[in-house]
Amino acid sequence: MQKYDQAFEFVNEEQTISSTDSVDSKVAYRKIDFRVCFILCGAYFLQFLDKSLLNYAAVMGIKTALTKPSQFNDLGTILYCAYIFGEPISAYCFQKFPVGKFFGICIICTGIVTICTGAVNSNSNGYASLMVLRALLGLFENSFASGCCLITSMWYSKTQQLHRTSWWTIQAGTSTMFGGLLSFLFQKIDSSKISVANWQLFYFVIGVITLLFGTYTFFSLPDNPTNCKFLTRLEKRIVLENIRLNQTGTESSFKPDKLKELLFKDKHTWPMVLLTLISMIPTGAVLTFSVSMIKNIGFNNQHSALMQIPLGVSTILAIVLGTNICAYFNGNHRSFIFISMLVPAIIGYIVLLSCSNKIGLLMSVYLINVGTCVITMIYSWNTANTANSTKRVYRNCITMIAFAVGCLIGPQIVVDYQTAYLVLMILSIVCIPLVLLVRYISIYENRKRDSLSKEEVDAWLTEMGDNYEFKDLTDIENIMFRYSY
Repeated sequence: MQKYDQAFEFVNEEQTISSTDSVDSKVAYRKIDFRVCFILCGAYFLQFLDKSLLNYAAVMGIKTALTKPSQFNDLGTILYCAYIFGEPISAYCFQKFPVGKFFGICIICTGIVTICTGAVNSNSNGYASLMVLRALLGLFENSFASGCCLITSMWYSKTQQLHRTSWWTIQAGTSTMFGGLLSFLFQKIDSSKISVANWQLFYFVIGVITLLFGTYTFFSLPDNPTNCKFLTRLEKRIVLENIRLNQTGTESSFKPDKLKELLFKDKHTWPMVLLTLISMIPTGAVLTFSVSMIKNIGFNNQHSALMQIPLGVSTILAIVLGTNICAYFNGNHRSFIFISMLVPAIIGYIVLLSCSNKIGLLMSVYLINVGTCVITMIYSWNTANTANSTKRVYRNCITMIAFAVGCLIGPQIVVDYQTAYLVLMILSIVCIPLVLLVRYISIYENRKRDSLSKEEVDAWLTEMGDNYEFKDLTDIENIMFRYSY
């Protein structure tokens, strides 16, 4: 007999929630947005900024600590090698330890590593030190995106998830803008008057901010809605009733049979993994080389950093438009919205390969950046189409491994810019049939469930009993679950 999860005690009370409690619902979610979503936004902002510091440092003097040009590519790659190694560990820790506390510790450790990176000197051991620190950064940062996905699914309905996911993923754009501006300002500092280089000071400042934010997260982020201290008991019930329709549960416990289902029975798993991997190869290249790409067009170091601000704007616009259009259609047409984000990138690569106009090339860099934003659609698509805590955590895990493999390959492609643009364009085109394949699988599975007779559905409901939404069923086990596409 399938057991209920820990949220059941709140929804099984005799007390009911009436329509007059609608005000309480708004109050509850204002609290949650301020206390939970704020932390997710801050964490994703700092995570993206911390790992992108290398991109800015490329024009700020960090290469003086290196002896070969290829070593810079290695620094971009080693971060994602650590991602791959650390993701299963993070997934296990999210199942075994309090979510809020583990998330906070990872942010704190990221801050410490960033501060230590600023202490690396330009000597014979500079490359080795940077490689170790970049690996540690990846080891701790791999939990950020998967943690944000997991926490979002625990607090919000599917439609709310689209909006909230956009809130924290647009921080990739905000951090790009903020990082570009800070890089420009730090380059203005006369390093001869201080004992550290400009890029080292940059790392110190961002590292301290990350450390302080991690400490705040450790003490402020609740582990789940049921043990949240800033909500009243009625507000907790309102939240749980709101996420009931997700049919994904709120429990966090490891169940080996659910992991087996994810890996060997779920038709969505491997097409989504392949889609993530291929779509993230361009992302890895752009994240590591966007400043260098702009410099290669013919701009100086300071202007190249400053021009990351429009790059951040393009990220924000792409994510906001994509997620809000998807939310407008109640989560439908995700696949077509996904494809619409690939098209500008494909156009951008074509222009980069065929154009010689300086402004046209710059605009093309901003266009190819739109393609990197599809990770937001992948996050929300996985969250909407995955029920059961073990499946959610480990789907996030393998998604982030695929993300890391893609981002690991990306920097290694950029040896010759023209060849890199051609390869990245082809990969973006290949993503389109993969998106359509995932769409087809979802439609096929939904039609199979729609074709069940009323007697079969009634028999299943009788067997499951009331409040089956809180039995931590998987999306395959729950015949009432419908996939989004």
